[in-house]
Amino acid sequence: MDLITIDNNVAIPSAYTLTITEFKEIVDRDKSKDKNVATKELAYIYFMVDHRSPFAVYGNQERSGEVIVNVFGPESDWKDDSLIQAACHVYKEITETSAVRLLKAARESVRKLQNYFETVDLTMMDDNGKPIFHAKDLIANLANMGKVVNGLTDLEDLVKKQEQEANSNRGGVVVNKYSS
Repeated sequence: MDLITIDNNVAIPSAYTLTITEFKEIVDRDKSKDKNVATKELAYIYFMVDHRSPFAVYGNQERSGEVIVNVFGPESDWKDDSLIQAACHVYKEITETSAVRLLKAARESVRKLQNYFETVDLTMMDDNGKPIFHAKDLIANLANMGKVVNGLTDLEDLVKKQEQEANSNRGGVVVNKYSS
């Protein structure tokens, strides 16, 4: 489901967006003619929740800051509120399949693994003077990194394939018997 569509090079809330209460409330509370704030808030929701978001590589806390800077600007004091959080929850519920949830969990595990490799210190000793981390364990883990990357890529490909099958018509247009 697309929250925003592009019309004449202008981002506007999609027709689908306006049918869901939480999204409609976001659009309705923006009293400006161009709905610029609402469009940015819908973009924030997409970037925070959707697995296809370019910000999906970040953890949740870091992602929020990056999205705010990139959508609202580096000087912005914008913060999400209960309506935005509710809309994020709704978007997550209506867009996430089991495969997408699994993909997100796998990405989070990869972030944790990345953190492990960035912080492992082979010189750290416990209270008895024995190494906390062992070089052979690190080497074994590094040897399996290719399998981790390939597994994540395979899972991403599977999710893309499922999404294409679920939306086999170009642009999501529903074909009826009168379409040519």
